[in-house]
Amino acid sequence: MATTEVGVGVDVSKDTLEVATSDLSVMGSYANTVEGLGALVGALAGVAAHRVVLEASGGYERLALTALHGAGLAVVLVEPARARHFARGLGKRAKTDAIDAAVLARMAEVAVSDNPLWEPLEDEVADLGSVLERRRQLLVLRDAEMKRRRLVRDIVRPQLEESIADLTKKVLALDQLADELIARSTRLGARVAVLESVAGVGRVTAASLLHLVPELGRLTRGAIASLVGVAPMNRDSGMWTGQRYIRGGRQEPRAVLYMAALAATRWNPVIQARYRHLVERGKKPKVALVACMRKLLIHLNALLRAHLDPPDLAPVAA
Repeated sequence: MATTEVGVGVDVSKDTLEVATSDLSVMGSYANTVEGLGALVGALAGVAAHRVVLEASGGYERLALTALHGAGLAVVLVEPARARHFARGLGKRAKTDAIDAAVLARMAEVAVSDNPLWEPLEDEVADLGSVLERRRQLLVLRDAEMKRRRLVRDIVRPQLEESIADLTKKVLALDQLADELIARSTRLGARVAVLESVAGVGRVTAASLLHLVPELGRLTRGAIASLVGVAPMNRDSGMWTGQRYIRGGRQEPRAVLYMAALAATRWNPVIQARYRHLVERGKKPKVALVACMRKLLIHLNALLRAHLDPPDLAPVAA
Protein backbone atom coordinates (compact mmCIF):
# COMPACT_ATOMS: atom_id res chain seq x y z
CA MET A 1 0.00 0.00 0.00
CA ALA A 2 1.43 3.38 -0.97
CA THR A 3 2.17 5.86 1.76
CA THR A 4 1.74 9.61 1.65
CA GLU A 5 4.61 10.14 4.09
CA VAL A 6 7.65 11.89 2.66
CA GLY A 7 11.23 12.40 3.70
CA VAL A 8 12.62 15.81 4.60
CA GLY A 9 16.29 16.71 4.24
CA VAL A 10 17.90 19.77 5.82
CA ASP A 11 21.45 20.69 4.81
CA VAL A 12 22.90 22.91 7.55
CA SER A 13 25.51 25.64 7.25
CA LYS A 14 26.45 28.47 9.58
CA ASP A 15 23.96 30.97 8.14
CA THR A 16 21.46 29.00 6.05
CA LEU A 17 19.35 25.86 5.97
CA GLU A 18 18.76 24.27 2.56
CA VAL A 19 15.56 22.22 2.67
CA ALA A 20 14.08 19.64 0.34
CA THR A 21 11.30 17.07 0.57
CA SER A 22 11.27 13.80 -1.33
CA ASP A 23 8.01 14.78 -3.07
CA LEU A 24 9.45 18.23 -4.00
CA SER A 25 6.58 20.00 -2.24
CA VAL A 26 9.00 22.11 -0.17
CA MET A 27 12.34 23.32 -1.51
CA GLY A 28 14.40 26.39 -0.69
CA SER A 29 16.72 28.17 1.72
CA TYR A 30 15.94 29.51 5.16
CA ALA A 31 18.07 31.52 7.56
CA ASN A 32 19.65 29.53 10.36
CA THR A 33 17.99 31.78 12.94
CA VAL A 34 14.97 31.56 15.21
CA GLU A 35 12.92 33.52 12.66
CA GLY A 36 14.13 31.39 9.75
CA LEU A 37 13.33 28.19 11.60
CA GLY A 38 9.88 29.50 12.40
CA ALA A 39 9.28 29.96 8.68
CA LEU A 40 10.66 26.48 7.96
CA VAL A 41 8.42 24.84 10.53
CA GLY A 42 5.47 26.67 9.01
CA ALA A 43 6.40 25.45 5.52
CA LEU A 44 6.56 21.86 6.78
CA ALA A 45 3.23 22.10 8.63
CA GLY A 46 1.32 20.57 5.73
CA VAL A 47 3.88 17.86 4.99
CA ALA A 48 3.31 14.31 6.28
CA ALA A 49 6.97 13.93 7.19
CA HIS A 50 8.21 10.39 7.82
CA ARG A 51 11.60 11.60 9.07
CA VAL A 52 13.58 14.84 8.99
CA VAL A 53 17.28 14.14 8.46
CA LEU A 54 20.13 16.52 9.26
CA GLU A 55 23.88 16.02 9.21
CA ALA A 56 26.08 16.80 12.19
CA SER A 57 27.66 20.16 11.27
CA GLY A 58 29.97 21.13 14.09
CA GLY A 59 27.19 22.51 16.28
CA TYR A 60 25.47 24.69 13.67
CA GLU A 61 22.66 22.13 13.56
CA ARG A 62 21.68 22.51 17.24
CA LEU A 63 19.17 25.33 16.80
CA ALA A 64 17.46 23.49 13.94
CA LEU A 65 17.34 20.20 15.87
CA THR A 66 15.69 21.89 18.84
CA ALA A 67 13.15 23.78 16.72
CA LEU A 68 12.17 20.81 14.54
CA HIS A 69 11.91 18.47 17.52
CA GLY A 70 9.86 21.06 19.37
CA ALA A 71 7.47 21.19 16.41
CA GLY A 72 6.77 17.47 16.87
CA LEU A 73 8.75 16.25 13.87
CA ALA A 74 10.64 12.96 13.91
CA VAL A 75 14.24 14.15 13.62
CA VAL A 76 17.29 11.99 12.88
CA LEU A 77 20.88 13.22 13.09
CA VAL A 78 23.35 11.34 10.89
CA GLU A 79 27.12 11.40 10.41
CA PRO A 80 28.32 13.35 7.35
CA ALA A 81 30.28 10.33 6.08
CA ARG A 82 27.15 8.18 6.08
CA ALA A 83 25.21 10.79 4.13
CA ARG A 84 28.04 11.07 1.59
CA HIS A 85 28.20 7.30 1.11
CA PHE A 86 24.45 7.28 0.56
CA ALA A 87 24.80 10.02 -2.06
CA ARG A 88 27.44 8.00 -3.92
CA GLY A 89 25.15 4.98 -3.79
CA LEU A 90 22.54 7.09 -5.58
CA GLY A 91 25.14 8.09 -8.19
CA LYS A 92 25.31 11.67 -6.92
CA ARG A 93 28.90 12.80 -7.45
CA ALA A 94 28.30 16.54 -7.47
CA LYS A 95 27.90 18.34 -4.17
CA THR A 96 25.92 21.51 -3.51
CA ASP A 97 23.66 22.50 -0.65
CA ALA A 98 20.57 21.81 -2.77
CA ILE A 99 21.86 18.41 -3.88
CA ASP A 100 22.79 17.50 -0.32
CA ALA A 101 19.32 18.46 0.94
CA ALA A 102 17.68 16.31 -1.75
CA VAL A 103 19.94 13.37 -0.87
CA LEU A 104 19.07 13.72 2.81
CA ALA A 105 15.37 13.82 1.89
CA ARG A 106 15.72 10.56 0.01
CA MET A 107 17.68 9.13 2.91
CA ALA A 108 14.90 10.20 5.30
CA GLU A 109 12.42 8.33 3.17
CA VAL A 110 14.17 4.96 2.89
CA ALA A 111 17.32 4.64 5.03
CA VAL A 112 16.80 5.83 8.61
CA SER A 113 13.62 4.14 9.84
CA ASP A 114 15.61 2.05 12.32
CA ASN A 115 17.67 4.97 13.62
CA PRO A 116 16.90 6.37 17.07
CA LEU A 117 15.17 9.71 16.92
CA TRP A 118 17.06 12.75 18.15
CA GLU A 119 16.01 14.10 21.53
CA PRO A 120 17.48 17.00 23.49
CA LEU A 121 19.75 16.18 26.39
CA GLU A 122 18.56 16.68 29.93
CA ASP A 123 19.53 20.14 31.16
CA GLU A 124 21.95 18.84 33.79
CA VAL A 125 23.70 16.55 31.31
CA ALA A 126 23.95 19.35 28.73
CA ASP A 127 25.41 21.72 31.34
CA LEU A 128 27.91 19.08 32.43
CA GLY A 129 28.87 18.48 28.81
CA SER A 130 29.58 22.18 28.31
CA VAL A 131 31.84 22.21 31.37
CA LEU A 132 33.71 19.12 30.18
CA GLU A 133 34.13 20.50 26.66
CA ARG A 134 35.60 23.73 28.02
CA ARG A 135 37.89 21.67 30.26
CA ARG A 136 39.11 19.72 27.24
CA GLN A 137 39.82 22.95 25.35
CA LEU A 138 41.87 24.35 28.24
CA LEU A 139 43.86 21.13 28.53
CA VAL A 140 44.75 21.36 24.83
CA LEU A 141 45.92 24.95 25.35
CA ARG A 142 47.93 24.00 28.43
CA ASP A 143 49.58 21.09 26.64
CA ALA A 144 50.60 23.43 23.81
CA GLU A 145 52.06 25.93 26.27
CA MET A 146 53.99 23.19 28.05
CA LYS A 147 55.51 22.07 24.76
CA ARG A 148 56.50 25.65 23.90
CA ARG A 149 58.14 26.05 27.30
CA ARG A 150 60.78 23.50 26.39
CA LEU A 151 61.71 25.32 23.19
CA VAL A 152 61.77 29.03 24.06
CA ARG A 153 64.58 31.14 25.44
CA ASP A 154 64.71 32.09 29.10
CA ILE A 155 63.50 35.63 28.49
CA VAL A 156 59.93 34.49 27.69
CA ARG A 157 59.80 31.34 29.83
CA PRO A 158 58.32 33.14 32.90
CA GLN A 159 55.37 34.27 30.81
CA LEU A 160 54.74 30.70 29.68
CA GLU A 161 54.96 29.49 33.27
CA GLU A 162 52.37 32.08 34.25
CA SER A 163 50.09 30.99 31.41
CA ILE A 164 50.40 27.32 32.38
CA ALA A 165 49.62 28.10 36.01
CA ASP A 166 46.59 30.15 35.02
CA LEU A 167 45.25 27.40 32.75
CA THR A 168 45.78 24.81 35.49
CA LYS A 169 43.82 26.97 37.91
CA LYS A 170 40.95 27.27 35.43
CA VAL A 171 40.90 23.50 34.83
CA LEU A 172 40.67 22.88 38.58
CA ALA A 173 37.81 25.39 38.81
CA LEU A 174 35.96 23.51 36.07
CA ASP A 175 36.56 20.22 37.88
CA GLN A 176 34.96 21.74 40.97
CA LEU A 177 32.03 23.05 38.91
CA ALA A 178 31.51 19.60 37.38
CA ASP A 179 31.47 18.04 40.85
CA GLU A 180 28.87 20.59 41.96
CA LEU A 181 26.65 19.83 38.95
CA ILE A 182 26.86 16.10 39.64
CA ALA A 183 26.10 16.56 43.34
CA ARG A 184 23.17 18.87 42.56
CA SER A 185 21.30 16.20 40.55
CA THR A 186 20.34 13.02 42.35
CA ARG A 187 19.69 11.19 39.08
CA LEU A 188 22.92 12.31 37.42
CA GLY A 189 24.92 11.65 40.57
CA ALA A 190 23.58 8.11 40.80
CA ARG A 191 24.51 7.35 37.19
CA VAL A 192 28.01 8.76 37.62
CA ALA A 193 28.45 6.72 40.81
CA VAL A 194 27.51 3.49 39.03
CA LEU A 195 30.06 4.10 36.27
CA GLU A 196 32.73 5.20 38.76
CA SER A 197 32.31 1.91 40.62
CA VAL A 198 34.23 0.20 37.80
CA ALA A 199 38.00 0.25 38.27
CA GLY A 200 39.62 2.39 35.57
CA VAL A 201 36.63 4.72 35.20
CA GLY A 202 37.09 8.06 36.95
CA ARG A 203 34.77 11.00 37.50
CA VAL A 204 35.64 12.81 34.26
CA THR A 205 35.38 9.60 32.20
CA ALA A 206 32.00 8.71 33.70
CA ALA A 207 30.60 12.20 33.16
CA SER A 208 31.98 12.37 29.62
CA LEU A 209 30.40 9.06 28.64
CA LEU A 210 27.02 10.11 30.00
CA HIS A 211 27.18 13.28 27.92
CA LEU A 212 28.66 11.82 24.72
CA VAL A 213 26.70 8.54 24.79
CA PRO A 214 23.31 9.31 26.38
CA GLU A 215 22.09 5.97 24.96
CA LEU A 216 24.33 4.17 27.48
CA GLY A 217 22.23 1.74 29.49
CA ARG A 218 19.47 1.64 26.91
CA LEU A 219 20.86 -0.23 23.90
CA THR A 220 21.87 -3.85 23.45
CA ARG A 221 25.53 -4.80 23.78
CA GLY A 222 25.98 -5.04 20.02
CA ALA A 223 24.21 -1.77 19.33
CA ILE A 224 26.18 0.22 21.91
CA ALA A 225 29.49 -1.19 20.63
CA SER A 226 28.55 -0.29 17.07
CA LEU A 227 27.39 3.20 18.09
CA VAL A 228 30.75 4.04 19.69
CA GLY A 229 32.68 2.30 16.92
CA VAL A 230 34.37 -0.55 18.80
CA ALA A 231 32.53 -3.41 17.11
CA PRO A 232 34.66 -5.34 14.59
CA MET A 233 33.19 -5.31 11.09
CA ASN A 234 33.18 -8.41 8.88
CA ARG A 235 34.99 -8.28 5.53
CA ASP A 236 34.06 -11.56 3.86
CA SER A 237 33.25 -12.53 0.29
CA GLY A 238 32.61 -16.05 -0.96
CA MET A 239 35.35 -18.33 0.35
CA TRP A 240 37.52 -15.40 1.36
CA THR A 241 37.55 -14.19 4.96
CA GLY A 242 39.10 -10.80 5.58
CA GLN A 243 40.48 -9.27 8.73
CA ARG A 244 38.02 -7.55 11.05
CA TYR A 245 38.37 -3.83 11.70
CA ILE A 246 36.49 -1.27 13.75
CA ARG A 247 34.96 1.42 11.58
CA GLY A 248 32.73 4.44 12.05
CA GLY A 249 31.07 5.31 15.33
CA ARG A 250 31.50 8.33 17.58
CA GLN A 251 35.09 9.46 17.77
CA GLU A 252 34.94 11.52 20.98
CA PRO A 253 33.53 8.84 23.31
CA ARG A 254 35.87 6.32 21.71
CA ALA A 255 38.85 8.48 22.71
CA VAL A 256 37.49 8.71 26.28
CA LEU A 257 36.95 4.96 26.36
CA TYR A 258 40.49 4.36 25.09
CA MET A 259 42.03 6.14 28.07
CA ALA A 260 39.68 4.35 30.48
CA ALA A 261 40.58 0.95 29.02
CA LEU A 262 44.26 1.82 29.20
CA ALA A 263 43.88 2.53 32.92
CA ALA A 264 41.72 -0.56 33.38
CA THR A 265 44.46 -2.83 31.98
CA ARG A 266 46.48 -1.82 35.05
CA TRP A 267 43.87 -1.50 37.79
CA ASN A 268 40.84 -3.60 36.75
CA PRO A 269 41.50 -7.35 37.29
CA VAL A 270 38.92 -8.47 34.72
CA ILE A 271 40.13 -6.13 31.96
CA GLN A 272 43.75 -6.83 32.87
CA ALA A 273 43.20 -10.59 32.52
CA ARG A 274 41.40 -10.09 29.21
CA TYR A 275 44.21 -7.95 27.83
CA ARG A 276 46.94 -10.40 28.87
CA HIS A 277 45.00 -13.35 27.46
CA LEU A 278 44.66 -11.70 24.06
CA VAL A 279 48.31 -10.64 23.92
CA GLU A 280 49.42 -14.16 24.86
CA ARG A 281 47.31 -15.49 22.00
CA GLY A 282 49.33 -13.33 19.62
CA LYS A 283 47.04 -10.33 19.26
CA LYS A 284 48.75 -6.99 18.75
CA PRO A 285 48.60 -4.77 21.86
CA LYS A 286 46.41 -2.19 20.15
CA VAL A 287 43.98 -4.88 18.94
CA ALA A 288 43.84 -6.31 22.45
CA LEU A 289 43.19 -2.85 23.87
CA VAL A 290 40.29 -2.26 21.46
CA ALA A 291 38.78 -5.56 22.59
CA CYS A 292 39.12 -4.33 26.19
CA MET A 293 37.44 -1.06 25.23
CA ARG A 294 34.50 -3.04 23.87
CA LYS A 295 34.31 -5.26 26.96
CA LEU A 296 34.46 -2.24 29.27
CA LEU A 297 31.76 -0.38 27.33
CA ILE A 298 29.44 -3.38 27.31
CA HIS A 299 29.94 -3.80 31.05
CA LEU A 300 29.15 -0.14 31.73
CA ASN A 301 26.08 -0.38 29.52
CA ALA A 302 24.86 -3.44 31.44
CA LEU A 303 25.46 -1.77 34.81
CA LEU A 304 23.34 1.25 33.94
CA ARG A 305 20.63 -0.94 32.46
CA ALA A 306 20.48 -3.12 35.59
CA HIS A 307 20.80 -0.53 38.35
CA LEU A 308 19.17 2.66 37.17
CA ASP A 309 16.51 4.07 34.87
CA PRO A 310 14.01 1.92 33.04
CA PRO A 311 15.02 1.82 29.34
CA ASP A 312 12.04 3.90 28.20
CA LEU A 313 13.10 6.75 30.52
CA ALA A 314 16.71 6.89 29.41
CA PRO A 315 17.82 9.63 26.98
CA VAL A 316 17.75 8.64 23.34
CA ALA A 317 20.36 10.54 21.38
CA ALA A 318 23.02 13.20 21.73
